[in-house]
Amino acid sequence: MVLKSPERYNFYKFENMISKDIQKFLSHIEEILETDGIDNVIGSLKTSGITINLFNDKKRAEKMKLVIDFIFEKVEVEGKLKVINLLKESSYFKNLYDIQGELREEYFKSSGALENNFEVVSYLISLEKFLRELNGKSSTIKNTDEYANRQNIFDSAIESTGMILKNFIFSKRPFKGSSRNISPKVLEVSEKHLIFSSFWNELNDILEYWKYSDVRVSKNDEGKFKFEILDDEFELNNHISNERFLNLREGWQAEEIAKIRSEYFSHREKDIDKMLSQSHSKLNYLFSTLYFGSPLLEEKIHGIEILNWINAYQLLVDESKKFLRNQKKLEALNVEKVCLSKNRFEWRRFFKQHGFSNEESEDIIELFTFKNKSLDLVDCPFIEIDDKLIIIPSLTSQADASRALASNFLNRDINLDFKGRGFEERTKAGLNLNGITNGGLYKRIYGTEYECDIAFLLGDDLYFVECKAHVQPFTTRQHANHLYKLYKETDQANRIADFYQSNLKYVREQLNLQEDFSPRNIYRILLTTSMIGAPLLINGVYIIDESSFTMFIDRIPPSLKYFDNKNGKYVKYSSTNLDAFNGPLTSRKMIDFLNSPPQIKIFRDFYRKIEHSAELWDTYRNTKVNQTMHMGLSLSESDKSLIHKHFGSINLDILNK
Repeated sequence: MVLKSPERYNFYKFENMISKDIQKFLSHIEEILETDGIDNVIGSLKTSGITINLFNDKKRAEKMKLVIDFIFEKVEVEGKLKVINLLKESSYFKNLYDIQGELREEYFKSSGALENNFEVVSYLISLEKFLRELNGKSSTIKNTDEYANRQNIFDSAIESTGMILKNFIFSKRPFKGSSRNISPKVLEVSEKHLIFSSFWNELNDILEYWKYSDVRVSKNDEGKFKFEILDDEFELNNHISNERFLNLREGWQAEEIAKIRSEYFSHREKDIDKMLSQSHSKLNYLFSTLYFGSPLLEEKIHGIEILNWINAYQLLVDESKKFLRNQKKLEALNVEKVCLSKNRFEWRRFFKQHGFSNEESEDIIELFTFKNKSLDLVDCPFIEIDDKLIIIPSLTSQADASRALASNFLNRDINLDFKGRGFEERTKAGLNLNGITNGGLYKRIYGTEYECDIAFLLGDDLYFVECKAHVQPFTTRQHANHLYKLYKETDQANRIADFYQSNLKYVREQLNLQEDFSPRNIYRILLTTSMIGAPLLINGVYIIDESSFTMFIDRIPPSLKYFDNKNGKYVKYSSTNLDAFNGPLTSRKMIDFLNSPPQIKIFRDFYRKIEHSAELWDTYRNTKVNQTMHMGLSLSESDKSLIHKHFGSINLDILNK
């Protein structure tokens, strides 16, 4: 993957300048125009979001006019045409958002059922009822397609919570009526918010790609819009990064279930509930270390260790589950009865009872409360209604505490780029176990420190490694920000590598090499705890994730796992089709691996460019066409073909029983 304009991903910088110092933004735009040209200016404007004014903010409109007028004075006809095209594309998005808003308003107005004063609480009750009914159907799921469909509906409903609540905030709908009973008829109408917002979510996803990559926008003679995502590398990076992370998670979960089933089949006297509880706690901790790239989770955010943030969120998950267990039937349709409801003092006391100080409890409540810049009710589960802080129990009970917190912190631009104690040690231990000469390098000269996390040898080739722990990104915006961080971190990797490449005597001394040793080739690697979704070579630095790198060093190829539902056992099939994993590890194989990580290559085959048609627009984009996990269904010919391609000659008859 080639980062054509990595500075474009530095959107926090642009947004802050627009918000706090528009003249500084104008100066920055002028500098880009002089050094990089109008195309990069257009990219920066898109990334900044200044041309998209969804809520008709007057100040934002004035700033946009100031910026456009400024650029028009600086460019010739060709540049002006490109700016005009940018404004046209921006107007297309605005037009579609307005249409969606008008359709929604028209529907709710014509229904005559909703009262503006209680529209918010009506929505919250209808959301809880909808999710509760959806969760109740999960026990009847029989195969992968049913599971995926149910999960997609659930995820869509949750994703739309942020957009719906922010629209209520913008529209100045009152967040009141916590004890007011709402009629079933009103709730039936209110549930349609979920349908309207699913379209909003789809459009918002396209807008995010338009802001941070290359999207062709057009409109036909009938007035229908078409969006073509042209930057395949950026889109696939995001998809594959997410898929690899979730696939690893699901693999761990499946292995634990298989172990529990196997133990239970062998010793039926064992307490299955206790086994499940222990397994759940173990997996929760593993997932947390995976999300944050820290084995001990001891780094602090707002003075509270990450582990304690996770514990605080998990308390809400457990409290939501307890609430649902105790409430067998909905008697009264008001927020206080349908949802988990306490006032601020009661929530503060709740956290204090579980070991948090008064100050920590306040910080937790503040960070967990939904505001106009929050993403959704997973990130921020508290909704303030009157003097109450409300939780949607069917949503929060299903939340992953680590993922929710990672997203919350990332969206607040909280610095989470810590080394993570033990990251380097884990990597060194893996190299040692495989007989690879390695060690850390450190030198201080004239007050300047030069610390290389790891240097190792493969044959006569020398590798310098910089280790960076990152939180796993998920949204398009988070992935763009993550790529920018990786790009900036190559500066540090190169600074250190340049020093030691020019002063090889320190390498020889600290790695105990022969005095006449001179490397044949020197390579630079940035090792990250987050999953990458594309081969990355930036500024001469290879970027690879810890998971792929460790498996490669240990000579463990990607594998396929089959779980037998009848006896709880599973079979692991390791790929035999990957040359990089066959035979002893060499430098040539290492470079081949870094240029094309097999894990990424495999996942790319799960995607195809497909056109999706909706009533108001069409999209042409990469779409997942094969599942990574199958349950209760025979494999398709396409699935079989992918298995044979990447995993070799496997007897697939057993997989179709």
